Formats: sequence, structure tokens, C-alpha cells
Amino acid sequence: MSRVAVVTGSNKGIGLACIRALCKQLKPDDVVYLTARNPELGKKAVADLEKEGLKPRFHQLDISNKASVEALRDHLKKEHGGLDILINNAAIAYKDEDPAPFAEQAKVTNDINYFKTAQVFHTLSPLLRANARVVNVASFVANWTWGKMEENVKEKFRHLSKEEELDKIVKEFVDLATTGEHTKHGYPNTSYGFSKVAVAAMTKLQDQEMQKDSKRPGIIVYSADPGYVKTDMSSQGGDKNTDEGADTLVWLALRTENATEGRGEMFSDRKINKVIL
Repeated sequence: MSRVAVVTGSNKGIGLACIRALCKQLKPDDVVYLTARNPELGKKAVADLEKEGLKPRFHQLDISNKASVEALRDHLKKEHGGLDILINNAAIAYKDEDPAPFAEQAKVTNDINYFKTAQVFHTLSPLLRANARVVNVASFVANWTWGKMEENVKEKFRHLSKEEELDKIVKEFVDLATTGEHTKHGYPNTSYGFSKVAVAAMTKLQDQEMQKDSKRPGIIVYSADPGYVKTDMSSQGGDKNTDEGADTLVWLALRTENATEGRGEMFSDRKINKVIL
């Protein structure tokens, strides 16, 4: 049976590098979906990869639009009957010089990076086949952010048992940011960093749920830190190119059935990097 892979937000940057690597490392009859909000940009990216001799397929996907996510789910179910690799790469980050108020940045960033990424997982996870791999893209900034959080907030993350509890923590951060009182209650002063701590926590909970599925054994959920990569999101800063940034993500996505070490954890440079301590 052919394997099917999907990478969200993959018409450029790290996502595009993931598509390139998957096309090169998977078998010729496997299927790799490049996705983008803008169909024109997505199709251009596919055409550029075809010039390299690669053959990804395109499907429109806007993770902020539930109907768009459901349309992808329906397509995958109809055309392939399942999904084997999901890399949740789509995300947003405000520039340092952005004039948007912190309250707005906290709400928008966590809505996309946490809530909408979770929605993609919950919509597509029923399609995951046995031994499937899910990689949620986190960030090294999560480690720095964890160090900026007070112990009372850290304790909330350490004792999570279900995703609904994590939802409440993220909503509390956003609500407190609206009134400018988030730091008074132990939360960090970074919306992006907090969203990536939440992604790391979400990954643990999603993997725990997958382990309970006896009908589809072997499904593993990881999170991955690409590192500081030269992309539009980083304003082309960073010490890695996009192919180097994609390396750990793709390595996790292609791990073999018996490679279960570090399940639910975040990886940096192919090594376990625990965020929530």
C-alpha cells in the first residue's frame, strides 16, 4: 500500500523543504501533499519541485478555516482511504517591530499555532493508519519561554491529563493578555513562545491518546524544533538553511515501527529536548 504524507503550510520555507525531502526519501508510488492557503502559490511551488524531478501533489489548505481542513480530510479519505504522515508546520509569528498590541498578538498567535493546529490533528487523525507518524512543529523558543514562566504556571502544565485542560490554560493566557495582567499571574511576555510551549504539551497529550487506540497500533506523535532557520518568519535570520531545518522533522516522520524512544517529546537536531520539566 502506498504511504500518504501531508505537510501543512508547505509552499515555502521549512514546509517546502519537508516536501522536497519526503519526495526524495519515500518510494516512487508514495504520495506527498504540498498544501497552501493560496492555490496559485501552492501550484507554483509544485511546479518548481517538478523541475527538480520531484512529484508532489497539491491540495488547498487553510488551517484557520474548518471547512478547508474538512475538505482535505474528505479528499484523503476518498482518494487514499487513510494517512500515514502528518507534519503540522503551518504557523504564525509577529515581527518584533509589529505595532499590533500584545493582546492581539496573543490571541491570533495562539489561535493559529495552538487551537487551529489542534483542529487539524483532530480532523485528520481518524484517517491515520497503524504506525503513522505525526510531527507538530514547535521551536527552541519554547525552552526559553518555559524558563520565563513562574512555578504556578509550570505546575499547571506538569499535571495535564487531557487536552481540554490545556485549552483552559491557553485561554487563560489569552484572556489575561487582553487586560495586560498575564505576567502578574506567572505567564511569560511572549505570545509565540507560549504558543510553542502549548504545542509541546499538546503533543504529549495527543500521543497518550493514540497509545490507547488498540485498533491502530504504533501511531506516534512527536514535536520538533527546526532550530533557528533562515525563513520569512525569521526575517532570513538564523544559522540553518531550510533543508537543515527540515531534517529533524522528516527524520521523525520516517522513523521505523520499533523506534519509539521519545514518543510525545520534542526533538532538536534528532535528539530529545524536553521542554516541560
